[in-house]
Amino acid sequence: MMRAAQIAGLVALPPIAALAEAWPTEQQSAPSGQAVMLHEWLDEQNPWSGESQIIIRLVAPMIGADGVDDAALRTDMDWACERWGKHIAQAAAATTGKIVIEMMAAPTPRGIPTPEINRFYETYRLAGDACIWELF
Repeated sequence: MMRAAQIAGLVALPPIAALAEAWPTEQQSAPSGQAVMLHEWLDEQNPWSGESQIIIRLVAPMIGADGVDDAALRTDMDWACERWGKHIAQAAAATTGKIVIEMMAAPTPRGIPTPEINRFYETYRLAGDACIWELF
């Protein structure tokens, strides 16, 4: 598991140095206007398929609030895959092209039910240099 602070410490190491600008760890403004920040990323194995996948976990405090509708959220997820997902997958030399974007209203442990915190997920597959949405 890598937190944003750990990621920032890695940007000096090749080949990640070339991605430092495309791999921000500070707060970003998503297309909807909501603030989004990289919380952590994980290289996991899907427990059902056994396939390796990169999990990008983002904190988006306004997620699920008025003003961020489903269409805007989907656009933000696509943007997050382009902004973080594909770059992290490439830097991690991932053996898969599968990326899961998780946006959560507040930091929460992965895999622990927290019904009081809004969380949304989308899955993408890398095709060349593009994030292609897949049904989650």
